[in-house]
Amino acid sequence: MPSFEYQAVNPQGKKLKGFLDADSERHARQQLRDKQLVPINLHENHKQGSKKSRGGGRVSTRELSLFTQQFAALIQSATPLEEAIQVSANQTNNKALKRTLQAVRSKILEGHTLADSLREHPRVFPPIYCALISAGEHSGDLAKVLMRLADYTERTQQLRNTVSQAAIYPIVLTVVALGVITLLMAYVVPKVVEQFDGRGQELPLLTRIMIASSDFIIHQGWMVVVAVFAGLWVWRRLLKKPAFQLRVHAGMLKLPILGSLITNLETARLLNTLSIMVTSGSPLLDALRISQETLNNRVIRNAVTDATDRVREGQLLSKTLSDSGVFPPISVYMIANGEHSGELGTALEHAARQQENLLTGMINITTKLLEPLLIIVFGVLVLAIVLAILLPILQLNNLTQY
Repeated sequence: MPSFEYQAVNPQGKKLKGFLDADSERHARQQLRDKQLVPINLHENHKQGSKKSRGGGRVSTRELSLFTQQFAALIQSATPLEEAIQVSANQTNNKALKRTLQAVRSKILEGHTLADSLREHPRVFPPIYCALISAGEHSGDLAKVLMRLADYTERTQQLRNTVSQAAIYPIVLTVVALGVITLLMAYVVPKVVEQFDGRGQELPLLTRIMIASSDFIIHQGWMVVVAVFAGLWVWRRLLKKPAFQLRVHAGMLKLPILGSLITNLETARLLNTLSIMVTSGSPLLDALRISQETLNNRVIRNAVTDATDRVREGQLLSKTLSDSGVFPPISVYMIANGEHSGELGTALEHAARQQENLLTGMINITTKLLEPLLIIVFGVLVLAIVLAILLPILQLNNLTQY
């Protein structure tokens, strides 16, 4: 049964918005009139929801994680599927997600499976999400799979938050420090230098350097801004070319600290996805194929693609990952133990947790080292500006004493 989104006016003249299920638009209007509502706008939500989910609507990972937890709890408590979807739609404040869930509910009422209904909204529900739902429906244990999926989305969100929070402070510190330094160079230094014009005094080297830098910022600073934005635009265009992107990603993996962080982050994502899919009953080849889509680094993604082809030929997963030379040895070793013991899903889960803990520790250490380093660098720059201002004053005082 299709779902319709409506705007109507009640007898008191108040505008109302909502959703209702009806066989046709005429039936939907009749339902509104039965409720003493005058329809203003009415359209079928399935088409609108599909359009939003594919192109316009945006659903964040946090909102998807929250929905999954609520939906899993409802299914776990034996709530009917379509009713659980409706309750989840009413619970969310995200309009795009609400429309999408209403469209999914309409498809379910028409007789489609939950997984097939979710696949029509790839911008909201990623392939791994739909694959796990499909595995749960085929195994008859959807509630258990949903609980695992809720835990997976929560851990994914926590991992994303860890990386984001680690990057926020250095970025904010850098932006603020550069802003302060620019203001000092553009406004403070010129005002101070004016006091020494016409005195015939030879300024110290540091002061002359600061004056030249200040003049450049005032008169040619706009060229730097334009060059930065132009460079970013060119860089983004080049990154769209697979060959260039592959070289950049390979170079990033070779960097001392950043390379290790990227490798551990991508490995944690891969192991998380593989563990949740394998333990939920998905075939290993399907899990590997879908796991590739969660990876951002093209070098590591290509390694997983090669591993998928070799596993299809009959080789062990641990052997293929080890031969790639990309993944941490301890993770490969834990996967090999799982393959030999017949507990690959459990081994993948333990490896994923170990990798997450290692990544969190590396991020904490890197952040603690980066923060004082940035403070020292920008402190030295500010000190240089202050000395450039004070040195002529001290020099002038020394001259007046004689």
